[in-house]
Amino acid sequence: MANETASSSSNRLHLSLLENAYDSFNESVSRADLADSDSRHWKHAVLHLVHSLELFLKQRLVDEHRLFLFENVDRPTKTVSLELALKRLVALDVALDADAVRAIESAIKWRNAITHYEVDLHTAEVRANYLLLFDFIDLFHQQHFGDEGITEHVHLENREIAARMLRSSKREMLQFDGTTMHRSWPAKLLAAQKTETVSVSGVEFNRIRWGQESIWPSMRADGYVPGERCRDCAAQIGKLHGPGCCVEECPRCGGQFTYCDCEFDDSVLWDLLNENAQGLSDETPSDGA
Repeated sequence: MANETASSSSNRLHLSLLENAYDSFNESVSRADLADSDSRHWKHAVLHLVHSLELFLKQRLVDEHRLFLFENVDRPTKTVSLELALKRLVALDVALDADAVRAIESAIKWRNAITHYEVDLHTAEVRANYLLLFDFIDLFHQQHFGDEGITEHVHLENREIAARMLRSSKREMLQFDGTTMHRSWPAKLLAAQKTETVSVSGVEFNRIRWGQESIWPSMRADGYVPGERCRDCAAQIGKLHGPGCCVEECPRCGGQFTYCDCEFDDSVLWDLLNENAQGLSDETPSDGA
C-alpha cells in the first residue's frame, strides 16, 4: 500500500509514481465524501482524482518504456501532459474504450476549468462523471497493475467510502445506445433533441448538431473527422448536443454555446440544465437500452 511504502521524514518526502497516484486518489476519496454535505469539496475531489489518473497513465507509459514518460524522448526533461499521455497510450494500442476516453477528456475539461478559470460545475454532472472516472481507474488498475482493485490501496479510514462509490457507480450508471452514462442523462439527451432552435429577442436560430460545427471543414481538410459521439455529452453524429455541453457551438455568435454572452430567450433547454430535471422521464431507457 502507498502509505506503507512511501518514505517520509520531517525534512524529506519521497513518493514513487504509483505511490504518488495512490496518495492523490486517497485525498480525492476523502474530499468526495465531504462533498455530500458541502459541494465546495468537489473542486479538490476532482483535482486530486485527475492528478491520480494522470500518474497512473504515466506509470503505464513507463511500463512500456521509461522514455515514453517524456514529452520529447530525445530530450527527456519534461514529462508528458495528461492529454499527451492519453494520446500516447492510444498510439501504443493500450486498451482504452470510448467510454474511458470520454471520461478522461471530461476530467481534463474540469481540471483546466478549475485551475485556470472560475469554478462553475453542476454537482450532479460532476458526481456522475466522477463515478465514471472512479470506475475506470479501478478497472485500469486491475488490468495494468495487478488483479487487485484500487480499494486495496485506499487507507483503512477511506476504504468503506471507496467501496460505497464503486457500488454507486454500478447502481447509477447504465448502458444507453452502447455508451455508459449516468442514468439521469439519457432522458435529458433525448429531451434536448426536441429543442431544435433557440432565440434572441424573438429571432430564432437553429442549434448546431454534433459534427456540423464551423471548425470541421478545415479539420476535414487536415484529415480529421468528428467521432461517432460528442466527447462531452455523448450525442451521436448529426444529433443535437445535450444540455450544457461544452462542445456545442453557439448558432448566433459562433462561440461556446454554454458560456457565450448571447442573451437567449427562455427555453425548455435551460430547464434541462437544472441538475434535478429529469427530461422526458417517461422515455428514460432501462439499463439494457
